[in-house]
Amino acid sequence: MNFVFKARIGLFHILKYLIKNNNSKNKILLSSFTVFDMINMVLLSGFEPIFIDHYKNSPEIDLKCLKKNIDNYGNRIGAVLLTHYNVNNSKLDDIVKICKKNNIMLIEDCAISIGSKFKNDYVGKFGDFSIFSFGFYKFINVLSGGMIFSKNKSFYNYVINEEKTWKYAGFHNLYKSIFKNIFIRIFTSKIIFNIIFPVIRFSYENNIKLVTKYLINDPKPHKKNDFPENYKYRLSELQKNDIVFQLDRIEYQRKIRKQNYFRYLENIKNKKIKFFHNENSLLNENAYLNFPIIIQTKEHFMNYMLSNGIDLSPQFYRSVNTLAFFKDYADKTNLIQETVTNLVFLPTYDKIENKYIDMTIDIINEY
Repeated sequence: MNFVFKARIGLFHILKYLIKNNNSKNKILLSSFTVFDMINMVLLSGFEPIFIDHYKNSPEIDLKCLKKNIDNYGNRIGAVLLTHYNVNNSKLDDIVKICKKNNIMLIEDCAISIGSKFKNDYVGKFGDFSIFSFGFYKFINVLSGGMIFSKNKSFYNYVINEEKTWKYAGFHNLYKSIFKNIFIRIFTSKIIFNIIFPVIRFSYENNIKLVTKYLINDPKPHKKNDFPENYKYRLSELQKNDIVFQLDRIEYQRKIRKQNYFRYLENIKNKKIKFFHNENSLLNENAYLNFPIIIQTKEHFMNYMLSNGIDLSPQFYRSVNTLAFFKDYADKTNLIQETVTNLVFLPTYDKIENKYIDMTIDIINEY
């Protein structure tokens, strides 16, 4: 196990290590439904992304599409990056077998799924490598932090050597994150949020992008041409200790989120709403970080919910191959792109009240 300053830096280390050991296997298969900066890390490591489509209205990648690309690119494929979303991939066993059969490294992206399980074992243990994230909106928040697991012992030494000249993160490196954290806590407090909510509602109703673009978690997507200097930090001992301290609360948070997730699931009866999961996925102990729903009239629905005093998010991840600066890697992923266009996210965090969830459900059912 290695701690890293950001989970995406962990992905960068993994891919640089794989390229170092075999530079002919420089293609990685992954979903386009991810954080744009993950693609930056892929490209900066020397890998080329090949995007995999999903099943319709599903967080799971299409195995036929996966196999087709493996057949097309053969031994040039060095890795598959599998992201676990609000629920874990129910076909994880099949993906593991496909990767082993074709001598492809499997990397699990567990950024939003720490503490969840697949068939009674923790996600992150099924691949050859895995990454975890500890930041805003995650189960563990140390402002900026991540963790890497690997079955390859020499990889850990590689990471230590790569980061040996990197400085430990101090206050002056984290002050932006600290102020952002304070701002979000104030912003989301009940009294302040009730004051500014009309501004949010007005901005959505009138498409005022100056406001609405800052209500999503990646308002300024961009392509990086060099590995950022402000990524070259190691976690402080204080941050590491805080991670260990917060680990004890993960299962409690997961169980509360599960209760909230199923409260939505069992009571939303509006046939215009589709759910973003497979039934088989619900058999696992998932993280349930949020409750995504699919609605064809997204803009109208958002305005309707906001006008009724309900807060919700219009975006969590993008379909990154729609971004112009990644156009050279824009393999068609029509199904997940269509789904992302219609995705809305409802909160499941542990402090949300049942009364609020029930009110949200009633308003959705009346839509």
